[in-house]
Amino acid sequence: MNREKIFKFVFVVLLLTYLSLYFAGVAGYYEYNNYKKMSLTEEQIEKFEQDVKDGKEVNVEDYIIEEKKVSNNKIANLGKKISFTISGSLSKVLSSGFKTLSNFITE
Repeated sequence: MNREKIFKFVFVVLLLTYLSLYFAGVAGYYEYNNYKKMSLTEEQIEKFEQDVKDGKEVNVEDYIIEEKKVSNNKIANLGKKISFTISGSLSKVLSSGFKTLSNFITE
């Protein structure tokens, strides 16, 4: 009986985690963060306006600043590996769980 409660609790936690990440992706949270990273700074806007006034050839790529955070250390790499492992495992578990659930429903 105790194992059953633990299993249900773990399953609910994993399901809620999966759903929250899924809805964050659907809602455009990650796309919005990427958009913010590539926005023009005030200085770049002024530079762009000056170049237009001067009649120079204008290319948007020259004014976009991409800030990349470098996190290539052992802890970050370990976190990435754990994250990918959990993600792959959770996807497999949920897929098989939903297949099983659909088999129960269709029977």
